[in-house]
Amino acid sequence: MGTAAIWKRLVMGQAPPVGDIPGPVQDVLATLASARGKFSRLTSLERVLAATRHKEPDQVPVAPLVNAAARRITGVSFPDYSQKAEKAAEVFTASVDFVGGDFIVLLLDLSVEAADFGQEVVYPLNSTARPNYDNPLIKDVDGYATIKPVALNDSVRMKELVKLCQIMSRRMGFRTMVGGFVFGPLGVLSMMRGAEALFKDCLNHPKKVMTACEAITETLVEFAQAQCDAGMPAVAIDTLYASWNALPKKVWEEIEGPFAGQIAQAIRDKGALVGIHNCGHASYFDAQLRAMDATIMSFAHLPDDCATPKEMKEKYGDRLTFVGYVPTPLLVHGTPQEVMDESRRQIDVLGKDGGFVLAPGCEYPPNISLDSAFALIRAAEK
Repeated sequence: MGTAAIWKRLVMGQAPPVGDIPGPVQDVLATLASARGKFSRLTSLERVLAATRHKEPDQVPVAPLVNAAARRITGVSFPDYSQKAEKAAEVFTASVDFVGGDFIVLLLDLSVEAADFGQEVVYPLNSTARPNYDNPLIKDVDGYATIKPVALNDSVRMKELVKLCQIMSRRMGFRTMVGGFVFGPLGVLSMMRGAEALFKDCLNHPKKVMTACEAITETLVEFAQAQCDAGMPAVAIDTLYASWNALPKKVWEEIEGPFAGQIAQAIRDKGALVGIHNCGHASYFDAQLRAMDATIMSFAHLPDDCATPKEMKEKYGDRLTFVGYVPTPLLVHGTPQEVMDESRRQIDVLGKDGGFVLAPGCEYPPNISLDSAFALIRAAEK
C-alpha cells in the first residue's frame, strides 16, 4: 500500500495495514505507547501495537472473542448472524459496546468457505451453522478431483464476510483492532468430507487430498486478500489439524503446510499481519511457523514441544504474540472469580515484556452467560 493509500485510510478513520508501517517505525510507536501507558490509559490500537512489538502496554490487551454470544444483546437470530453482513455487524459492534475488548476477530463459523464450494449447510435457530454431515459433498476419495476454485464474485458467504470486514473496518476505525479469518484448506475439506474420513485419506491418498487443497487454496488466497483490501490489518489462518489429536506433524507439513504458506504470503503481500488460530491439543507451533512465518498465535493448549507456559514464552515469545488461552470449559462451568484467577496466572507468565493478548482458547461459547467475558475484561484491567 502506497503513502497516498495509507493517508486516505487515515483520513477516513481507518487504521492502515500494520505491515505497511515499517518495522522501525512500529517499534518507535510501540515504545512511545509503552512509555505513555505508565502514566495514562492507552487506546486499544496503541495497546495491541505495543503488545505485538513486544513492549509492555498499560495493561495486557484482551480479546473476549464474544462473537455470536453477543446475539443475546441484540436479539439477532443465528441464521441472520451467519448469512447477513449487516446483522453480523450489529452483533460484533454490540460485543465491543457492551462487553469491551481491544481486538475482535470476524469469525462467523467454520462452514463459510465450504458452503461456497457447494457443501449443504444447516442453519439452526439457536446454534452455530454447520455442514449437513449426513450429506457430505465429498463422498469418496474420487470426490477430491471434483473440487474446483470458486471465484470470490461467484461466492455467497465469503463475499458476505468480506462485506462484514468493510462495515466493521469503517465502524471501528481506530477504536478497536479488527481481524479477518480464513479456514485453512484441510479445514475446508473436513467440512465437505468429515474429519475422520479426511484424516484417513491424508494417510492413504495424500496426492488426491493435495489436488483438492490446491484448488481450495486458489480461492482462499483471493478471499484472504479481499479481507485485507476491506480494511483488515491482520488475518488469521485456522490450521486446526496441525496438532497432535489430528495429523502427524510430518503429514501436516507435507499436505497443508505449503498451501498455508501461500495464503500467509498473500496476506503479507497486502501489508497485513499473519495470524494462526489452532485450538487443537499439542499443536505444532514449530511446523506452523516454518510454513506461515506468522506474527500472532491464537491457541487453546500448549504446543507439543513445551511442557509449561514459561517454556513456551522462552521458546517462542520473541517471535510470536500469544493470543489465548483461557479454557472454554472454564468459561462455561467456572465462576467469574475462577476465570479471573486463571487469567491472572497467564498474565503473570505470558504478559511480561509484551507479546500477549488475553483471550479464550477458542471462540467464546455462544449460548452461555456473558459473565465470564466480563471477568476476562476485569482481569486484564486489574
